[in-house]
Amino acid sequence: MAALLLSSGDAQCSVWLHQPEHVCAMTTCSIRPVSAAALCAATALWLLIVDNAGFWRTLWAARDLSSSRSILAMVALAAVLWLLFSLILRMLCWRWVGKPLLATVLLVSALAAHFIGNYGVLIDKGMIRNVLETDWREAADLSSAALWWDFAWRGLLPAALLLAMPVKRQRWPAVAAGVARHALALTLLLLAALTAFYADYAAAARNHRELRHLLTPTNVANSFVGLWKGRARPAAALITVGADAVRPAAAGSRKPLLVVLVVGETARAANFSLGGYARATNQALAGKGVVYFDKVTSCGTDTASSLPCMFSDLGAQRFSVAAAAARENALDVLQRAGVAVRWLDNNSGCKGVCQRVDTQFPGQGAMAGPCGPEECFDEVLLRGFRAAMTGPATGQDSLVVLHMKGSHGPAYYKRYPSGARRFAPTCDTNQIQSCERQALINTYDNSIAYTSEVLAQTIDWLAGESERMDSLLLYVSDHGESLGEGKVYLHGLPMLLAPTEQTAIPMMAWLSTGIASRLQIDAGALQGVAGGTYSHDNLFHTLLGAFGTQTQAYRPELDLWAAARAARRTRETAATR
Repeated sequence: MAALLLSSGDAQCSVWLHQPEHVCAMTTCSIRPVSAAALCAATALWLLIVDNAGFWRTLWAARDLSSSRSILAMVALAAVLWLLFSLILRMLCWRWVGKPLLATVLLVSALAAHFIGNYGVLIDKGMIRNVLETDWREAADLSSAALWWDFAWRGLLPAALLLAMPVKRQRWPAVAAGVARHALALTLLLLAALTAFYADYAAAARNHRELRHLLTPTNVANSFVGLWKGRARPAAALITVGADAVRPAAAGSRKPLLVVLVVGETARAANFSLGGYARATNQALAGKGVVYFDKVTSCGTDTASSLPCMFSDLGAQRFSVAAAAARENALDVLQRAGVAVRWLDNNSGCKGVCQRVDTQFPGQGAMAGPCGPEECFDEVLLRGFRAAMTGPATGQDSLVVLHMKGSHGPAYYKRYPSGARRFAPTCDTNQIQSCERQALINTYDNSIAYTSEVLAQTIDWLAGESERMDSLLLYVSDHGESLGEGKVYLHGLPMLLAPTEQTAIPMMAWLSTGIASRLQIDAGALQGVAGGTYSHDNLFHTLLGAFGTQTQAYRPELDLWAAARAARRTRETAATR
């Protein structure tokens, strides 16, 4: 960018050297002021060349290799984008805020380019939401020397040079005339490009929808605007869901019912041995009597959208983050129906789902046991859970949600204690794209194996309390994860573009011995329906069904327990014939 700016600024330098008895050197360098238009044009060219490698690489891969026409189409598109970026920046480049604004664009674009290039992520509204809602621990997991080096040369260096460049003032008539000429040139070039290459552009846009999420910085700007529009709407009154919710009176001899919902984090079904994965990642659950559902789909690819969606009655087809935030969820309905609801969190929060129920963070302030200096392992949830459930039974049915840290990346090696390291070698860095693929998979598998150990310990505790309460455990992940397939890492791709690794999730259930008579199901009946196709849409109705909640919001065809009851009745009927 220095060459771009100096060439447009007509630098003049002169050096005088005088050396009688000692060396004395003096250098003076004066740079003539550049026009705002030249500054914006240089910035736009830097953005296109340096910060859009992912965009051009994807477009290059989509072209017809044997056609010179495709290459000409790319050249024409590059020229159009340069004029477009230059014009947008010029119209934003006001006297006092112009250079700071351009510098900000360079810094933000540098960060976006780093994550697109290194992790294969796409920048959309959901990704920006994740950035804004993350906590410092998750942000620290993404920090690395590579990130700061990228940020320095892509962002800080050109921004500093830009801020140091003097800009000459121009009168408004000259500025307006220059903008008008620029807009006219852009319009003519755009019309010519569309006339010549419309079919090429239309095919690329249709077959590679990710392109608009790769073009920096418009991807960031569009995502921020979309997110701001949603949040700028005036807050409406909270919509009540299941206002008619009631539960039938329990028999006097019936024990309290405890439902434990474990929400996994970034666990993908492809790496669960219960679902056919070759490695024993679920060995801790062997012999525990769990029922595994191997065809389950998430309703999002990031926690900020999946978590509200899975507790909502809207379903994936009608869901939006804004719509879910404006209405009650399954926790509210159950609490209104008389169920004691408690949320225990070892993650970055519940994304608004638990704001009206009792919420605790067992790891906060913890200094021993499963907690380290930065964060706690998921065993801390068991500590909080046992503490909450120990003591004389109150007779009230309860739902306890355990929100795990799970397999959150990219620092997978931080998600399990050293004693749980089953597979080696491991990728003990957050720069996962630099690791050998097998080491990365080993590390991720270790996190899944540790999750299995925590689930096994929870099941053991529940089984030991069977004389005191009837209980069931349901585990389901919020979304999956990419581990380098197609050079894509982490998660958060738009659902229309997301690979199976980010949407196929594990789900499993465990039933105590006393639950059969209560819910009129058993593990065999549940196993009979486990091969069906399910999604997060089932969770709302399955939770209500576990407590026998009666409301118009409840849909029995989406209730896993209702499906198991129907399967049991069918089996019993067939046996009597």
